[in-house]
Amino acid sequence: MAPITTGKDNVFDVFQPGLIRGSERLPYAPQKKYFYVEHPIEGWRVYLRAACFIHEMYKPFSPKRFLVVKRTGGDAEKASWEPPKGQMEAKDGSSSKKTILALLKENIRREVLEEAKISFVREMSHTGIVVQSIEPDFPPNTYFQYHIFSGYAHPTQIEQSFRDFDWFQKNPDEFKKLRSDQREKDDISWYKDDTTKMMGKWSPTIVKLYLEHYSY
Repeated sequence: MAPITTGKDNVFDVFQPGLIRGSERLPYAPQKKYFYVEHPIEGWRVYLRAACFIHEMYKPFSPKRFLVVKRTGGDAEKASWEPPKGQMEAKDGSSSKKTILALLKENIRREVLEEAKISFVREMSHTGIVVQSIEPDFPPNTYFQYHIFSGYAHPTQIEQSFRDFDWFQKNPDEFKKLRSDQREKDDISWYKDDTTKMMGKWSPTIVKLYLEHYSY
């Protein structure tokens, strides 16, 4: 795996003024254009991604109690789970008047709706956690960053989300009618470190950093 960089003193500041905004197709998903920011002098380019840890409103805050979703078709007992997350597409960065932080928030709200079926995340805030790395097929001086957010969902929304996933599992033909972006995840659960195992290259790191952030 490529080296991971974290901490505000070690990652590129994508919130600074004067950065070039653009979008490009990437080899692993050529059907879409993904949003990036680029430094006009230093030349580095960063593709933006986001993840969100969703907790339940009106319950005592526990860093370990957050929602995770399962990759469609994945074995629930294996590494198939992750917090809702995704990469900013060209459409997510289409407004030149909005700040990068605002665009990231809009992006992750869309991902939460598509993956977790939750339409409103309250008190969403940037945790300050940023994961920066590269992908194997990135050209030189090209990176991505995961910006980690947290927020709360109302208990009734969470209950409805669990019901929605249960209904889709019982009605697979209806699930197939959803747009492809809405079919990436097929189950939801509360995170349990021994049963909801994190999938992919980056989700285990993201969860580890989030839990460490709130350790005392």
